[in-house]
Amino acid sequence: MDDRTATEGQGERITRKHEFDDGAFETVKFARRRAGYYEGLNEMIGLGYSTADYLHNFPAFVGQMTLWRSLTLYELYKKTIGLAGHIGDVGIYMGASTLLFGKLVEIYEPESLTLVHGFDWFKGSFGQAEDRLLLPSQTYFEDEARVRALVRLQNLDHVVKIHKVDVVTEIDDFFQRNPTIRFKLVFLDSGTYDVTSSAIRAFWPRITPGGILVLDQFNNEVAPGETRAVTELLPDLKIETLPNSWMPSAFIQKPFAGGATA
Repeated sequence: MDDRTATEGQGERITRKHEFDDGAFETVKFARRRAGYYEGLNEMIGLGYSTADYLHNFPAFVGQMTLWRSLTLYELYKKTIGLAGHIGDVGIYMGASTLLFGKLVEIYEPESLTLVHGFDWFKGSFGQAEDRLLLPSQTYFEDEARVRALVRLQNLDHVVKIHKVDVVTEIDDFFQRNPTIRFKLVFLDSGTYDVTSSAIRAFWPRITPGGILVLDQFNNEVAPGETRAVTELLPDLKIETLPNSWMPSAFIQKPFAGGATA
């Protein structure tokens, strides 16, 4: 079950902490698991493990859906090894995916020029009316300084670059200042129409052939704006998924010349 936002201290009971409300379709597919998951999670917290125990032995505690989220990003990243380009992460929140990509680059491409560029405006999630049906405004807010501290304290400044950017209004200026940047993987994790559409327009032309656009909430009622933006701007491309992944829910591999993919 999803425990990405379960961050209470030891000794406190954890209840469901989704940032979004339940709808009628995709958001409730795994509802049957929740009660048992949180019951077990709270019992584990009562066992007296330290914060260091949770960090160093995290597979013993983390929910399987949260674990598979990271494994999905790992599997998609592996598809790009050997391709030229950087990694872009749009909507980084607490930096989990950005830092994961940074660590993967350190492990698998330590001598390459590959960088991880994380983009966020650090004001939370706002969107059009369709985006707010199940997602209240200003959720997923995180302090920029704290994210930068996570990068610095893990000595990842040389590979992870955090950009405070409003993707809707400022991303074109960013690329005018940095016209040579190309990407082999871009992860879109904003869930809103405006950000997703602006990101696709800006990043898709800069993804190298064979590179991957990763969609966190495609075909998910929690983010109808993301689905609309993708179908409007990339209507004729093959949208794929990994069978054990709930989020990210889909990816698109950029065709090579002539329309073929890898």
